[in-house]
Amino acid sequence: MDGYSFALIIHLFSAVFFIGFVFSDVVILPVLNKDFDLKTVQQIKESIFSRGRKVMPLAVLTLILSGGFMFSKYINTSLGFTGSSLQILLLIKFALAMIIVSGIIYSLICKIRKKQPHNVMKKFHTYVLILGIIIIILAKVMFIA
Repeated sequence: MDGYSFALIIHLFSAVFFIGFVFSDVVILPVLNKDFDLKTVQQIKESIFSRGRKVMPLAVLTLILSGGFMFSKYINTSLGFTGSSLQILLLIKFALAMIIVSGIIYSLICKIRKKQPHNVMKKFHTYVLILGIIIIILAKVMFIA
């Protein structure tokens, strides 16, 4: 197995963990509000998110590193940057991923500084889920177009 294939497998697993966690937060966990009181919902979410805070940084880091490694195979100084539709779609994917990374960094900085994030961040996981779905679609379309 070459380095690219290994990076691809690591990247896919990291993406599944990351998007799966975000999906559960956006789609699955809100259902708890219908069946449980507010205190119980908060306890359940805190239990889940405490595990997520341990796993997600590693998932995001491996996602970024493996993605960067694979990115360099298709976009570099010898191949160019926008010479093919694959490269253009890859750059769009990269830009969307950097929006997600920027939001994560912003959230971490707010936590470290103990500041309240901007109101837009209340729906951040929803935006991440939408961007993640677009990135997944682009990943498949890149090799077709």
